[in-house]
Amino acid sequence: MPPQVAKTEVFRRHALTGFVPSVPHIRYPVTIGLYEEGPNLGLFLAPIDLALARSLTGVADTDKALVLRGPAVMDDAYLTAEAAPDWLDWSELDLVSGDVDAIHFPQEACIASESIDIHTPILAAPGRAVPTDHGSRVAIGFADGCHAAIISPDRALIRHTLTGFISAYTAEAAQTDVPAAPEALVNALMQPTKPGEWTELRWLPSRHYAALEVAPLGDVARATRWVSRGPNHSWRPGWSW
Repeated sequence: MPPQVAKTEVFRRHALTGFVPSVPHIRYPVTIGLYEEGPNLGLFLAPIDLALARSLTGVADTDKALVLRGPAVMDDAYLTAEAAPDWLDWSELDLVSGDVDAIHFPQEACIASESIDIHTPILAAPGRAVPTDHGSRVAIGFADGCHAAIISPDRALIRHTLTGFISAYTAEAAQTDVPAAPEALVNALMQPTKPGEWTELRWLPSRHYAALEVAPLGDVARATRWVSRGPNHSWRPGWSW
């Protein structure tokens, strides 16, 4: 049985002036970046919302989230998060708005927030964003209404999130069932890149086949393509069958 694809309209909520879309209803570049952050991997995705980000991690709804709305880094100095952050169920992140950091903790965690050494925002020190000594698996930094950084030492969790994001995008772009994200593409995107490098995903609409274009730094001239004949067919690089 194929994995369930997350249903979302987040890809059509945003527009970027001057961007030339590959499908008319998605007017914001869909981008992926993966970087090494000390012991962690940092997966940067856009456009996305906090609800989709937290669901793609695969963390149990009943686990806990420490939600920080702390100040930013100023004058190269790390600042402490707010004195009384929120403790929520992981599923309650769907109701959170604004720019936030959300740190995962197990359901049974009983920890005083002041005892946790987390710099805020977590992107100020992503290598320290996940307090694994307390059972934490992942941290999410969400900003600007559509950018998320999913940070974790758990490679399987990052892979699960990446695969789900690609599948959610292709389903929304195609407006129909499409094959699961090609494993070879996921394998390639799971290789961390240099800071500043990223990949844009573009959907090529057609009645007769599914086609996903992968453009480094958004450069369509250097893009590669993955093609499938439909939901029950596998992906192939290029146009060969």
